[in-house]
Amino acid sequence: MAEITDKAARVGNTLVLVRTREMRKLFSQLYAQVFEYYRDAIEWYMKSKKSRFWDSFNEKLKDQYDRAAAKIDVTVMEMYRQTNLAHHAQFLTYLKDHERREEVCRQRQQSPKPSDLVAAGRFALQLLLSTYKSACIESSNTNRPRPNQGHDPNTPFTQDALTPGKIDRADARRRTTRLDQFIIGTEGHSFLNEGKFWLPHVDVSSRLHDWFGTDEASPTLWICSPDRTRTDLSSSRAAALSLLIVAWQAKLPIISHFCERPRFADLESDRDVERVGLLGLVYSLITQLLQFAFDGDKFETSKEHLEDLNGRDESWPQALSLLATLLKATPHLGLCVIDGLNDLSFSGGGEWCSAFLAMLFEHQKSAPGIFRILLTTSGQSRVLPDYVDAADRVFAQTGGREIIRGGQWVSAPES
Repeated sequence: MAEITDKAARVGNTLVLVRTREMRKLFSQLYAQVFEYYRDAIEWYMKSKKSRFWDSFNEKLKDQYDRAAAKIDVTVMEMYRQTNLAHHAQFLTYLKDHERREEVCRQRQQSPKPSDLVAAGRFALQLLLSTYKSACIESSNTNRPRPNQGHDPNTPFTQDALTPGKIDRADARRRTTRLDQFIIGTEGHSFLNEGKFWLPHVDVSSRLHDWFGTDEASPTLWICSPDRTRTDLSSSRAAALSLLIVAWQAKLPIISHFCERPRFADLESDRDVERVGLLGLVYSLITQLLQFAFDGDKFETSKEHLEDLNGRDESWPQALSLLATLLKATPHLGLCVIDGLNDLSFSGGGEWCSAFLAMLFEHQKSAPGIFRILLTTSGQSRVLPDYVDAADRVFAQTGGREIIRGGQWVSAPES
C-alpha cells in the first residue's frame, strides 16, 4: 500500500510540468483508483479476525488487489508517457524547420553498431511505455551530436571495391538535391512549424506500444481513423507523429512520409494528381535513404539511373527500383512510417500504389532484421486491405488530443 501511495505522489509532480486537460483527467482517474484500492483494503481490515481468516482461503481475493494495482500502474505509465513525449515535442516546436531537418540528417550520418540499434530500440520502447521521466528530454538536448562527430554529409565514404562506372551513396546524395522540387508532402517536420502537437487516444497509444515492443507479432500496423476535420487532427496521424518523435529522440533509424495531394493549379494538364503525389512519396524516401552514412555501405548506382529521375511519370520504374536497392543496402533501417497513402490511391494512383506496397512488403520479408511498417490513414483505403491482414488493423474512433498550441501547453479551464 505504501508503494502505491509513493507512485501516486511521484507521478503527481507531472502536473507541475504538463498542465493539460488530459493530464488532469488522468490524475483524477489515478486517485479514484487509489481511493478504491484503499477502500477495499480498509473494508477487509475492518472485518473480524474470523472473517479475515476464512477470506485468506479465497484465491480470488489476491487477484482482486493485483488487478487494482495493475490498473494503477497503467495510469501511472500513461502519465509519464504523455509528460515525456510532450516535453520532447515542445522542444522540437521551438526549432526552425531547417534545424529539425539538420538534426535528423545528423542522426543519419552516424555509423551505428548492432548494440547501438538494440539500445535505441529499447529506449524507444521505454519512451512509448513512459517509464522514462522528463530528465531524458534535457539529456536529448544536451547530448545532441556535435558537427565534428560522425561523418560529414559532403564527404563520401571510402569503398574498397566500387564498380567502375558506379557512384556511391554520398555521391548520389549530391547529385539528387534537385529531387526536392518534386517531393509532395513532408517527413512530418512541417506539423511542428506552428508550435502544435497532438497525442492519439490512449487505446491507440497502447496498441502502438504493444506493436512496437513485441518481436513475435506482425511487423505491420495500419491505424485508420474517420476523415479529419479542418480544426482537428486525426488520431491516426497523431499516432504517426508520436512514433516519429519517439524515433527522433531515441535516434532510431527511420524513414517517413506524410502524403499530400498536389494542387491541380500546380500541375500540367496531362499529369495525374495521384501519380504525381506517389512519385513525390518515392522521391522523398529515396532522398532520406541517401542521407544515411555508415561503415561498410555497399550501395552503388549509375549516373544514368539518377538522371532518369526527372519528375516525369516515365521515371516511376527507375524510382521504385532505386528505392528497393536503397532499402536493401540499408540493413539497419528498422522503421518506416507512411501517413495518408489512401489519398493517393484513387484513379490512376491505384496501380502505382499497389506496386509501391508490393515492393515495400517484399523488402519487409527479405530484410535481415525486423522492418516495421506503420501505415496511418484518415478514412478507408481501397488498396491497403489487399496487403494488411485484418488482425493488423486498428480503427481509432476519436480524434487526436491537442496538448501543445503555439509552443505552450493547452491548459484545462479552471473550475
